[in-house]
Amino acid sequence: MLDRCRILDFIPLRWRYATAAALPLVIGWSLYGVLGWWVMAVCSIVAVIIVWLIGHRQMLFFIRTATGIIRTRSIDRRNRLEIEGPPEQQRILNAVNRLADSVELTLSESDRNRRYQETILNEITVGILVVDENGILQYANPAVCRMLRFDFSPRGAGPTPLAAKVNIYEINEAVAMSATAGETVRRSVELYNTHRHLELYSRPLPPDEGGVRRAMVIINDRTDEYRLSVAMREFVANASHELRTPIASIQASVDTLKLGAELPPEVIEQFLDRIDDGTQRMTALVNELMELTLLESGRSPVHFQMTDAAELIASVMKSHGPVGIRSDHEFSTEIADDLPDVLIDRPKIERAIGNLLINAQKFTPPGGTIKLGCKKDGEFVAYSVQDSGEGIDPEETPHVFERFYKSHRSSGDRTGFGLGLAITKNIVEIHNGTVEVESVVGEGSTFTVRLPIS
Repeated sequence: MLDRCRILDFIPLRWRYATAAALPLVIGWSLYGVLGWWVMAVCSIVAVIIVWLIGHRQMLFFIRTATGIIRTRSIDRRNRLEIEGPPEQQRILNAVNRLADSVELTLSESDRNRRYQETILNEITVGILVVDENGILQYANPAVCRMLRFDFSPRGAGPTPLAAKVNIYEINEAVAMSATAGETVRRSVELYNTHRHLELYSRPLPPDEGGVRRAMVIINDRTDEYRLSVAMREFVANASHELRTPIASIQASVDTLKLGAELPPEVIEQFLDRIDDGTQRMTALVNELMELTLLESGRSPVHFQMTDAAELIASVMKSHGPVGIRSDHEFSTEIADDLPDVLIDRPKIERAIGNLLINAQKFTPPGGTIKLGCKKDGEFVAYSVQDSGEGIDPEETPHVFERFYKSHRSSGDRTGFGLGLAITKNIVEIHNGTVEVESVVGEGSTFTVRLPIS
């Protein structure tokens, strides 16, 4: 039923004013005749003018208030209405400003939270995907784009199917199971084309505003952990093999000598040499492990001294060059003129460059070339070891300085323990220097150590 109090809402203002003006005239004519009519007419005109002026002023007030609210909401959130007019209007304006302050505080807090969440999602190394039940990709953070090698923009031209960006069966299956069946899925995925190992966790999300079901996929790149685990297993296997041989030789020699048989002196000497070789090999392994542990823990003592950069090359060649000569390698040096002195721990740097030289000899076939160079490179002195060996795969290059790491494709000498390059890297870093490698498969590698001059 229509509210009687709202009936006037359907009457235009001009008819309300006309009715308000005519009604006193009719009453005055009926009660007081002509004189009463004129008196009431004058009073009605004055009343209508006053009412019109008050109404117009109120209308302007509400127009200004509405304009200010619109500007505050959509153009300038810092805009506030000017407090003016009678107390009633001031109370309305104050209430609007307080409301604007509350809205501004809420929106600012919402903006801060959104930027905070975006920063976290953009910076974390964990990949995150959000996909709906129709297979449409709704969100992908930068980490998963780098991990799976695709581009994604949430403000793209249209819907982006996940299958068009990620052609990995395990991920697509996990998304389908979570988004449509509401299941939580855990999977391990190996990408054979990039040799990466991923761990994914998919779970359903609440439906969006349109009732479309969604799933969130969290992807962790476990490649480094997997490679370290493989390297550790290989190290244990290699160390066990390397230790088993000298231990067996020592044990056999000791057992023979304990028999007390009459043996010629030269035979006894051979047994003693075997024992000595076995102990030296085991000692070398233990020493490398101890050295690397001390370097990584920062407990290795460092004794700096000013050293002639060119003389250091001669010392390294003297210590390690003959090994290459016996291996039928062609050695050469390239030393620039006017090299400055460097402040280094000389034995440690000789050990670091010597490791690079030994590494070059291991993986360069007989008859290959090995060149040791030294030059000034800006504020650094650069030592380089270049070989014509088999080179390193691009996928393995970032890992060659990891402890226990050994190239899988190498056909060279694999009797080492994968600790030499890790020791070199740690020695160079305690000198505030850098060590890098450039390699082309089938052409060789160049290891460069840069040490600061001052």
